[in-house]
Amino acid sequence: MIFHPDRMNTHEVLPLPVKTLIVGVGNPVLSDDGVGIYAARMLMERGLEGVSIEELPASGLELLDMVLDQDRVVIIDAIQTRGGTPGDHYILTEEDFRRTVHGTSPHGFNIPTALAMGRQVVPDRMPKELFFVAIEAEDVDNFREGLTPRVAASLPAIVDMIEREFVRRRA
Repeated sequence: MIFHPDRMNTHEVLPLPVKTLIVGVGNPVLSDDGVGIYAARMLMERGLEGVSIEELPASGLELLDMVLDQDRVVIIDAIQTRGGTPGDHYILTEEDFRRTVHGTSPHGFNIPTALAMGRQVVPDRMPKELFFVAIEAEDVDNFREGLTPRVAASLPAIVDMIEREFVRRRA
């Protein structure tokens, strides 16, 4: 909270603005693996105020440095689940990834492992709110720029949802 100098006599306290970061993760030359990057680019084109939007073509420790000192972080990435329909999306939290945290070399840290490490090493600098928007991918193996048709068709509605749920509603 901060004190507003023009209102000192009324003792009114104004909240600090929430620092929100949206990170699109993926490799845009591996078809649907790049869906997070494409979503971030679409959000950037909207010129949203009060939110930082970044692209991250890597993961793990690079992401950890980006999320430090943020209040809210939304990570957009591709996912493949058994029986999933390409273009579907899921809103997940760190808790949903507890079983995927593992110790490896620094070159093999996945996103959940890096975040868990941050929570242990610098807990006071980690985001208070952290969400994953996982978009069901069809193809993450073939080198080609662009998304598969079903994933591409779903992206505008997913980007609308991200803006509505994580930028507008939670501001």
